Amino acid sequence: MRKHQELSLEQIIEQMRVDKLSSDDFCLYAKEYGELRLNSLYWVSDYPDVVEDRDVYPTDVAEQGLQLIYYGEQLIDVLAAALEEKPDASPQDLVEALKYYHQHDSFMPFEP
Repeated sequence: MRKHQELSLEQIIEQMRVDKLSSDDFCLYAKEYGELRLNSLYWVSDYPDVVEDRDVYPTDVAEQGLQLIYYGEQLIDVLAAALEEKPDASPQDLVEALKYYHQHDSFMPFEP
């Protein structure tokens, strides 16, 4: 995924589905942590560096005062697991899977 751009969660999900994203070398950031929404915009940038046990955010993130929303590795894993279990999952189903993972630290089970 191209970094240093603002995308909606719907665009990110679509890009993951179409391009079969395998590179998880990105993070999602936003001005404030709120409920994940399809039409909300998120800044795509680099992972924070860890210096002396502290996260040091990328310059573009720090300058905009953004907060970490999702690590790329987790986002790709959650979306891939959801699509494996439910290949016809709607974008909103995938948002629900992301929310579930964030709250429970486990993958959301889909009803058969």
